[in-house]
Parts: sequence; C-alpha cells; structure tokens
Amino acid sequence: MKQRKREPMQDALTEALPGEFPVDAETDRQHRLDTARWTVRQGLFTAARAAKGYGFPLEEVAAPGLNSTK
Repeated sequence: MKQRKREPMQDALTEALPGEFPVDAETDRQHRLDTARWTVRQGLFTAARAAKGYGFPLEEVAAPGLNSTK
C-alpha cells in the first residue's frame, strides 16, 4: 500500500477553528509545540521537519526532558 506524504495539518478546518474556538496565544503556542514533539516521538517527522513545519526552533522541539506526556 502506498503511503501519503506526511505534512503538518494545513487545511480549511484548521484555519477556521481559531475563529470558532478562541485560544490565547500562549496556549496555542504550547499546543503546537506539544504536537510537534508528539509527531517526533511517534516517528512521523524528524525533529528538524517538525520544527520547520510547526514554526519552532529545532532546539525547542528536540529539547530532552521537555516532551509532554499528553
């Protein structure tokens, strides 16, 4: 079975959600960082790919001991 190329979520629903469910900037940033780290832990992206895709410095995504358990 051919696998699709994995990309960070960028679609109409993702873009529309902030207007429907407002979240403060710090919470949004933390959720995106947790998601970037999760994708690395799951083996979906390398740390470099997740950092670029989610807009974080590589050091933040790959920082040891800072990964959320969520």
